Parts: sequence; structure tokens; C-alpha cells
Amino acid sequence: MNQAIKKYAVDKTSLDKTSLDKTNWLDLSTGINPNGWPVPTIPASVYNRLPENDDGLIEAARAYYQTKNILPVSGSQAAIQLLPVIFQQHDLLPKNAKVGIISPCYAEHEFQWQKNNFSILHLTTETVDDIIEQLDVLLLINPNNPTGERIAVNTIKAWQSKLSQHNGYLIIDEAFMDSTPENSILGKCPMDNLIVLRSVGKFFGLAGVRCGFVIARRDILSLLEYHQGPWSVSGPTRWLVKKALSDTQWIADNKGYLKNASGRLETLLKKYLSKNNRQIFICGTVLYKTIFMQSALPVFEQLAKKGVLVRLLDKSCSCKSCTAQYKTIDDQHKGLRFGLPADEKQWQQLEIVLQSIRQPFPSI
Repeated sequence: MNQAIKKYAVDKTSLDKTSLDKTNWLDLSTGINPNGWPVPTIPASVYNRLPENDDGLIEAARAYYQTKNILPVSGSQAAIQLLPVIFQQHDLLPKNAKVGIISPCYAEHEFQWQKNNFSILHLTTETVDDIIEQLDVLLLINPNNPTGERIAVNTIKAWQSKLSQHNGYLIIDEAFMDSTPENSILGKCPMDNLIVLRSVGKFFGLAGVRCGFVIARRDILSLLEYHQGPWSVSGPTRWLVKKALSDTQWIADNKGYLKNASGRLETLLKKYLSKNNRQIFICGTVLYKTIFMQSALPVFEQLAKKGVLVRLLDKSCSCKSCTAQYKTIDDQHKGLRFGLPADEKQWQQLEIVLQSIRQPFPSI
């Protein structure tokens, strides 16, 4: 059980009577599509054979991502863990290499590079140009998780060009790009020093099958394949993902569904969490909305006491959108990330709880 749930499930005196049982929790703490690709029955024969590379998955992935050099991995998390390892073990970077990460972002990126003894520099989009000549790796999530910040293709291409001048690498996590493929960097610049991660866990709602893809030059993919070992993606997973990537009608319909659901969520958050508190900022993607506010912690606690679990971000936000609105950003100015409810009952549950949030909020 999530630590936040444990905290409030144990202290039942602090819970609303309607949320004493953990089955009543509305978990909105992830950015995963709650109404993902409809999984069909998998043929029994798929379970009876070892995974095979010529099963059509690569061809489906090449068509979907519009790229050639691609490797299936057991979730983009596997690539996040392995990339620092291969860069270290195969001397792809100089000693004392510096890794710049546009922050805040998914914390596993920083953790894995730190675990492999790389120096980390926290950057914003606006500070990259000031230090890019000193970077050996620039890592970013586009669109970013949790801020939803989108970095223009031309900006990314300029960074890639500058990095290539001193053999630096650009790593882009595009786990939340599926709804806006036109903003992807894929197919728009050479792959010489570029590594792109993609996921089927978010847009397709298939987080449990553990499958993602890495797009990079061939030697990088060969090293990743070597380190992850044989049969890293199971046969049933390969079968499902091939079908999902090829389902063009569902993909088109899902884009519309997520756009509408995202707008509905943002409307609710503005309606109930911006009362008497103009100093907030709502951002995100179609799969989640993040609200940055001074009162994030007390709001998180009130939501939890009513049985709604959201993601309380660990760090305050120093992105351009927030710093432009506030003269100072302190440690209490944090974000709450809301995922999408799955059905009308959950939408109504969320609205009832949001209505109950105590007002006014502390101001900055």
C-alpha cells in the first residue's frame, strides 16, 4: 500500500467515515490512462513459446514511431537503469562526466545516474544554453513529468547540435508524447548523439505489461540489448503491444477521449482549488494535471483524509511558469499531481471531495 495511504489508514480517527476501507480510495496518483487499450484474449500458443524477434513487434513499432533503429525493453524504466551503466562500463563518456537534467522531473533518472557516480547538474530550460558546453549528457523529459512543459523541436535540435560539437549526448524521455506525436523529435534530426525513450504504459494504459522502446544509433542499442539479456520482453507482452501499436482507430479515438478528460479535470481543479487563492499554477499533459501552490501539503492531507490519493511532489518548482508568477519560490510551494478518474462515479467522487476542501488557503 502507498505510504500516504498507510499514514491515513492507520490513524482512522482522522478519516472520513466513508473512506475507512482501502477499497474506497480513489487513486489518482499516477499518470496512466485509466481506460487503456482493451486487451483481447491472448492465444494459448503465445504462452507456449519463447519470445521471438521476428514476431512483427519491431515492424509495428517502426511504423508507429516512424523510425528505424528501435529496441524493445522491459519498460522504459529498464532503459533508465541501464543507460548510465553502459555509459560507465563502456567508456562512452570522459571521466568526471557531467549530466545536466532539466528539473523537476521523474526522479528515477537522477537516481540512476547518481548511483553510477555521475555528477548531476539541475537545470531549467532557460539555463541550458549557459552551461551546455560543459555537459557530457543533457537529459530531459518532453513533455515533462510532472510540469507538462513542452520544449520546441527547434530548441532541442539546437541543443543536440551544440552537444555533438564536443561528443555530448542528448537523452529524451518521451513517455508522455503519444497524444502529440507531431512534437516528437523522432525523424527530425540525426541519431548520432540522440537517445529517445518511449513507453506504452501511459497513453495505452499498459503499464503492467512492462514494455518500452529505445531509439538510438545501432551500437547503443546493441549495448542495451547485451546488458538486458535474452527474452527481456515476454511473448504475451510482445503480442499485446504489437496489436496495440497497430490499432489506429483506437489510437485516434483515445486522443480525443484524453483531450476531453484532461479539460474536465483542469476545470474542476480551477473551480475548487483556486477560490480565494489566485497564486496557483495548473499545468500538465492530457494524462495528468499538476497544480503548484503554497498550500499543497494541507490540501494533500485533506484529500487523503477523504480517500483521494494524489501525488505530492517532493520538491518545489522553479520552472519558468512558476518563477514568472512569484517573486520567491520557497520549500512550501509544491505541486499536487492529479491523474484522470476512470468513470463517472470516480469523477463525481472527486468533485464531492474537492468541494469539501477547506478555504481559504494560505497565500504566499
